[in-house]
Amino acid sequence: MSHVPTRYHGLWQRTLYAEPAEGAPVFVDRDTQVFWLQAGDWHADLRVPADRPDFTGVATLADCDRAQLVWLARQTAFAGITCVEGRFCTWHRLVDLAPTLDKDIGEMRFIDENTLEECHPRGLYRELWQRVTLAQAAAPRAHFDETGLPCWLEYGDHAMAITPRVALDSAHELLAGAETLSKTSLRARAAVEISLAHRTPAGWHVRLSTWPWREGQSTRDPSRASSGV
Repeated sequence: MSHVPTRYHGLWQRTLYAEPAEGAPVFVDRDTQVFWLQAGDWHADLRVPADRPDFTGVATLADCDRAQLVWLARQTAFAGITCVEGRFCTWHRLVDLAPTLDKDIGEMRFIDENTLEECHPRGLYRELWQRVTLAQAAAPRAHFDETGLPCWLEYGDHAMAITPRVALDSAHELLAGAETLSKTSLRARAAVEISLAHRTPAGWHVRLSTWPWREGQSTRDPSRASSGV
């Protein structure tokens, strides 16, 4: 049984980001592609800026030049467990491409059943989210790797495929700016893959990803891979 209310379940797309939450905005973003999948108590969030460089000819992280690696490592993408307490929602990031010291908590308001407003508790920003999936149209599914981290979250015909980064050595500067890192450290930082997938008659296909070369490729729920489902 999920502790997150079912009205949050499903795939959401951000349609507006504005700073501050009230008054005339000094910054507005409608161009970044942002998707949030809530599958029961578990979430995955993927944000791909509009200034993505050209990745033609790239098939792996090893193929990326330094500028491409810096861009990848600066993306925002995370997955973990969600806690809803009254009107406040906290996203506890267990997998995080670019960790920070900030706590991710929002004050939520349903404008209607398909439109959700999120505001920073101190008014720093306002976001609008539009429901992509039908409300309560499917049972959420979550699959975890051998360490207990989420690797597949699914709701209806939408899913997030998640590849957590492998353990970093003690010398890695996890909170340092991407531009300060070596290519080896950048590859380690960018090793988190979070991909939004859509189910088609031919199977699951990646629609958007932290790894651009994954887009258009097929993927599958790892819990069913061994059985060929």
